[in-house]
Amino acid sequence: MITAPRTLDPAVPAVPLPAAGGVPQLPAPAALLLDFGGVVVTTVSRATWSQELAEDVVARAATLGARLDAGSVAESLRAGRSALSMWKNAASRRLAPRELAPAEIVGDFLLADLPDPVRRTLALDAGELLATMATLVSEHHQRPGIDELLAECAARRIPLGIVSNAHSGRAHRAILADLGLDRFFGVQVYSDEVGIRKPHPGMIRLAAEGLGIAPPQAWYVGDTLDRDVVAGRRAGVGAVVITRDRRTDTPPFRIAEAPDLVLETPEGLIAPLRAALDRAAAAAPSSSADSAGAAPAPSRRGRPAVFLDHGGVITLSTPNPARDEEVGALIVALSERIGHPIELETAARAVAEGWERHRARKRARDTSADPSHRHDEIDPAVLWGDLVGEGLPEPLRAALRLDGAQFSLALHRAKSVPAPRPGALELIRWCREQGIVVGIVSNTISGRGVREILARYGVLADLGPSAYSDEVGVRKPGREIFEAALAGLDADPADVLYVGDKSVNDGRGGKGAGIGTVCLLRGGKDSDEELAQALAGGFADHVLDSPDALIDLLVERLRETARTPAAAGAHPAAP
Repeated sequence: MITAPRTLDPAVPAVPLPAAGGVPQLPAPAALLLDFGGVVVTTVSRATWSQELAEDVVARAATLGARLDAGSVAESLRAGRSALSMWKNAASRRLAPRELAPAEIVGDFLLADLPDPVRRTLALDAGELLATMATLVSEHHQRPGIDELLAECAARRIPLGIVSNAHSGRAHRAILADLGLDRFFGVQVYSDEVGIRKPHPGMIRLAAEGLGIAPPQAWYVGDTLDRDVVAGRRAGVGAVVITRDRRTDTPPFRIAEAPDLVLETPEGLIAPLRAALDRAAAAAPSSSADSAGAAPAPSRRGRPAVFLDHGGVITLSTPNPARDEEVGALIVALSERIGHPIELETAARAVAEGWERHRARKRARDTSADPSHRHDEIDPAVLWGDLVGEGLPEPLRAALRLDGAQFSLALHRAKSVPAPRPGALELIRWCREQGIVVGIVSNTISGRGVREILARYGVLADLGPSAYSDEVGVRKPGREIFEAALAGLDADPADVLYVGDKSVNDGRGGKGAGIGTVCLLRGGKDSDEELAQALAGGFADHVLDSPDALIDLLVERLRETARTPAAAGAHPAAP
């Protein structure tokens, strides 16, 4: 009998699991991805683990000349493991959780109560300590049906992979080898080795890539709702299966996603696997005959979405000649509040020279042959504490670092007088009327400042996903800032139309991110010659004179979409 799972918080309602009867017909898998604990093995806690590991820690500390009390070390280990469990539960609520580094687990959790030199030294051997701990904390026993399941997959030539959260993938690999099971698995993906942990879908995607398949071709088999079911759904696997173990019924919070199939042990997986593979084999000949000579399905465009740059596209700015003095006055006020006053002339000069250092740094970084961090946006603390603050009193530099984001906002407000570019607001409002999502992708020192401008224009509420470089941490033409905005769309990047005014940042950047249609505007930063070169080089699809010239392209796109109702959704077509 399958019952609903319990949660750690009794105030959180349990998530019902599928009933035992009526096993669903699942798509035939091209590969199986299995969790380690709860699927391949089950664990039985060892009550003496903390004392045994404490003795190991005491022995290691002795080589440093440190004398530790084994009882106190054991208490630290138990407290650290409890805190670590809380961290893992919280991490499983995140969309893309990272894994803690071994040194963090040892130094910040397990041995946090030890003297600092000992804690830091033992953290250097964290990998060894965690491998030892893995075998001391629990006994590992193979689950019923695993031998038969692996043999069935081997006979059917279904490749297998392991996808597991682990503090020591090394220990898990050794356990599989000791059980004689490692030879069955083509890939083993452990969170400590790849730096991310479930429910991050990347772990499943890495395993699928290693087996040469796409995630929808795989079944993922786990034992937890908050980590395994959620990870499987996010990765888009063909089916998510739960084999019950001790953690299945105690998710730390309510889970919206549900598995396709719930089994008491992995043994129950063999029958539905055989059924799915047999159905696929029986259908293959007729499917092949039916499809012979069939014309490929016509490509369908989905409903379009629009991304706009801010400066040069939505806003045209007139430089403010009093910029340095206005921002400098704020620095003077700060210097007086902290007891290290400077003159306005000194502060204004610091702003001007610091900004030029920033621009020179950007130019050098953008032309660097080293791709690592080439497009990173500057940290406000670095801009104000290091570049603007160079030559200022050290306490003032420290204060500027702490208030860096506020000073970036102040500089954004003071550096120019903004006004809407003709046709920009008309485009945004027209898109709103047509149900077309409009987002922003903008390099800026203050996304907050851009939002203030858009609010004054009366269009902030009309805008969808907006990615600003100071908030994302990456500047155009870096892919990440475009990807951050695209992640907020329920649309294919090929259906997005992007409007910018720079051939490199917007043209190359947009195309590099997979955006389907890139339009560049005349009258912005780049010359007409540079825009023509981008068009000829394939880094732009259109060069426009005004933002609202995009409306004609959108009307045609909506007509194309209307001719493919399945892709169009429920939105009305443009007239």
